Amino acid sequence: MRSDSLLIDGGGNAANTACAIGRLNTYAEVAIASSAGNDANGDTIIKGLQKDDVDVRYVERFEGTSPFTYVISTNDADNSRTCIHQRGNGCLTVNFADKIPIDEFSAMHFDTRYPDAAVLLSRKCTERNIPYSLDVERPREGLVDLMSNATIVLCNSMYCDTILGQSETQKTDAELVTRLRKVIADQAPRAELAVMTLGARGSCLIRMAQDLQSGDDLVILTDSDSETTPTVTKRHGAIWCPVWRGCNIIDTTGAGDAFQGGFISAIWAYVASKGGTKAIKSTHLPMNDRVLAHSLRIGTRVATRKIEAPGARCGLPYIGDDIFLQSEFNALLEL
Repeated sequence: MRSDSLLIDGGGNAANTACAIGRLNTYAEVAIASSAGNDANGDTIIKGLQKDDVDVRYVERFEGTSPFTYVISTNDADNSRTCIHQRGNGCLTVNFADKIPIDEFSAMHFDTRYPDAAVLLSRKCTERNIPYSLDVERPREGLVDLMSNATIVLCNSMYCDTILGQSETQKTDAELVTRLRKVIADQAPRAELAVMTLGARGSCLIRMAQDLQSGDDLVILTDSDSETTPTVTKRHGAIWCPVWRGCNIIDTTGAGDAFQGGFISAIWAYVASKGGTKAIKSTHLPMNDRVLAHSLRIGTRVATRKIEAPGARCGLPYIGDDIFLQSEFNALLEL
């Protein structure tokens, strides 16, 4: 087997999301709590995060080997990927996590890679009224605890299939919304928003406190100067954002992480713009249709730019280089 090219790039769900936020740092500052070995790979991990303006003060360094993954991508019609993962021999410990000054942060985002540390920090968030979002891929250790107090849940349709069982036919939009609402109501009773990513079908968002009207209504039209821009609509009790049309798909690695970085950046930037970062701790999430629609489009744009380049981070857009993201954030913050 021979390869045409080699790319060394950072990875990891929360780290990718942090880098996506870091490149939008006009609107949010971001730090990460994680771990890395004291080897060369660990140094590369740290430098990659710093390059994207991610604060690494809370990355625990351990003696030994950092985790790394080989991803073999093909250029055929399937754009297939083969992942070979080498686990590290250390982790983010509860002891280290317990010393993180959590009151410095206005909001947090979790995955479940280090469940003991994540659950500890999430409980501190709840005690201090710090909202947090949660990346839900599949059932993992600690996920039930993390979901119980999450403010925003971001998942894919496969998670609902895992919990409720896979149907034999492709589910309609109405069925997707019903299944998502049931899973979130059962597992994340304090969630205010839930977002489901659907691959080529885009994404949908539900508000848990109230059903959206069931009628088909436009929320944001396609821009007149760009026929590829998603038109956001309401239907079946959810807000729907389709994928960006006409993009050149190179590599979908980390697309979901990129979407989450764009989406939560937009949500928290909007809340902060209405009352400063302290407002994030003292307010419910915005429920205005257009705020949520702009946030979905921002997440979709960040994910689209990511999949047009190889690796999990090479394609992540910088805010200064993307006119659409600039205009979308401006429109959001003017609402």
